[in-house]
Amino acid sequence: MMGNTSSTFTMLAPWLRKGSWSVLDQGLFALSNFAVNILLARWLTPEAYGAFTVAFICSLLGGAVHGGLFIEPMLVFGAGKFESRVYSYLRVLVGGHVRFASIFGMLLGIFAVMFIVSGEGDLGTAFAALAIAQAFITFLWLMRRACYVVFKPHVAAISGVAYLVLVVGGAVGMNHVGYLTGPAALLLMGAGALLTGLGLALHLGVFRASDEPGLGKAVRLEHWKYGRWASATGGLQWLHGSLPFLVLPLFVGLEGSGTLRALFNLAMPALQGFSALVLLAIPVFVKAKSIGRFSSTVRNLGIALGGLALGYAFLVGLFGKSIVAWMYRGQYVVEPALIWLIAILPFFAVASGLLMAVLRAQERPKAAFQARVGAVGIAATLGVALTGVFGVLGAICSEILSYVTEVLVMIPKLLKSEAEESTTASSDRAGNISRHPIGSVV
Repeated sequence: MMGNTSSTFTMLAPWLRKGSWSVLDQGLFALSNFAVNILLARWLTPEAYGAFTVAFICSLLGGAVHGGLFIEPMLVFGAGKFESRVYSYLRVLVGGHVRFASIFGMLLGIFAVMFIVSGEGDLGTAFAALAIAQAFITFLWLMRRACYVVFKPHVAAISGVAYLVLVVGGAVGMNHVGYLTGPAALLLMGAGALLTGLGLALHLGVFRASDEPGLGKAVRLEHWKYGRWASATGGLQWLHGSLPFLVLPLFVGLEGSGTLRALFNLAMPALQGFSALVLLAIPVFVKAKSIGRFSSTVRNLGIALGGLALGYAFLVGLFGKSIVAWMYRGQYVVEPALIWLIAILPFFAVASGLLMAVLRAQERPKAAFQARVGAVGIAATLGVALTGVFGVLGAICSEILSYVTEVLVMIPKLLKSEAEESTTASSDRAGNISRHPIGSVV
């Protein structure tokens, strides 16, 4: 037992080193977006900040589908089937990204025109800005995750410093001259993402990689085979995460979405950091599975991340109310119950995310999709009811219940898979013994 634990931690040591870079990378980008959100929440009215939040949340649907078709399969296949030609593989993905972003940008533009014509000028201009910025933002997401595939998260972290300076410095400057608005902030984020993403692509040599005959077709086939489920799962994840923000205006107005987003800013550093670690865990799980250390690796990593999430919850629960008062200049007044609920949210998120990573490492995106279906079902029924009755409090409870549902759906699937693998391994060992009886050795 001690030997297995020691071997697991020996294998996890490189992951821990790279994981620290991954957390730094995610933390820097989270800090950039966090700072922009804080500035907007401080200087815009709750209604205007709510309009920005609704528009941005809607744009994330495209990001969820993009992640399912490009990023998630890349994390699996970049460390597996296409590892020997990974840079040519990344070049193919960049070409696919350009086509995807062009189509989604046109859709956002259509919605922008519809909102403007209908008299919703704030939403219309926000959607118009997103039609431009989303292509560059998702490009940066792709390039950052590409650094994880080639096990260079330190490069992504360094790019995070550049993005932080560009976006936060630009936001402070725009606020100083009185031009910081929701649409302006989105365009600023897009410009920063474009410059940073291009820097990563040049460093990784994506544009210098050679075109390999037949690679594009092979990539499209593998990504569609995997990504049709992963993108559907991502779409469901977006719906599960976005429903509270979209439903709140129906009951308490746009200021409800603004208040919820202001509270979520407390959880975002942990959510972003754990998201990075969970993504980096996928190739680690793939490798652990190939050398027979899958279960112990998952268990030890789960204990570590769960402990970190509980520690974060304790700190936010104790100091969250004071932080909210300081960050937003008293513009948002929240009860202690809301602070503690938002504090514990990352724990449930990391539990769900880690189990999702296990399913993805096993190349079982359909099972992950089924878990998302259960979560969305809860969010769209019980969650909407809780939001309608309790407002922001009900919206946070809806998020927690959705994560719990995902965990409850995935655990039986993982236990069944582990039992089947154990049965197969036992059969293989029995077969080996029958082929090599003791007498033949003696």
